[in-house]
Amino acid sequence: MKDFKIKIEEPKLLSEDITASIKTAIIKGKFKPGEKIAEGDLAESMGISRTPLREAFRKLENEGFITINEGFITIIPRKGAVVTSIDPEEANDLYIIKGTLEGLAARLATPNIKEKDIEKLEKINDELTGLIDSNDLEAFYRLHRKFHMLFVKLSGNKKLIQMISNLNDHFKRFGIVSLTLPGQFEQTLQQHEDIIEAFKNGDKLAAEEKVKRNVQTGGRVLLNHLAGLADD
Repeated sequence: MKDFKIKIEEPKLLSEDITASIKTAIIKGKFKPGEKIAEGDLAESMGISRTPLREAFRKLENEGFITINEGFITIIPRKGAVVTSIDPEEANDLYIIKGTLEGLAARLATPNIKEKDIEKLEKINDELTGLIDSNDLEAFYRLHRKFHMLFVKLSGNKKLIQMISNLNDHFKRFGIVSLTLPGQFEQTLQQHEDIIEAFKNGDKLAAEEKVKRNVQTGGRVLLNHLAGLADD
């Protein structure tokens, strides 16, 4: 196993640093699908004990990057961890569902959106623009999700809001990988502007269509990327 170094900024943030480093390594392909990660070897390579490493694994599991049966890393009790690939069929199914539900939320929210809400959406998109050069995937994804949840909550449909929130808990691993692909930051920002324009015009059908397109674009880019990896 290659050495895997980590830069620790503050001792109290050890588990957060480990979590971020492992996540970045997975996204960038430093750990390959099917590669077995021995817990002890990884801890030794990073120069840490197993305790904070296990804590990082638990955090990644909660975020959907690590699960017992699927995800980027599958933790195998007493056997370390194994990196697994994204299931294209699962990703496609989730993007279809997410696009449909968020599109519906946008349509329902349109009559409820006020000028102050438009300003909030524009502010979030401005903050996203400021992150382009930083390449901060976590921050960009967090704000991107905040943009969508703002109008989702304005739909006023509690069951729909809960369904989308639950879906988001399983979606992060797909969303972040999609954002790593060329041009996705800029395309996301432009599509957000289109969504805001539809809300400004009070056009609920356009808002629904543009939100669906925003979600489905990310899915299409990710699936094309996965297909390319399969062909290599």
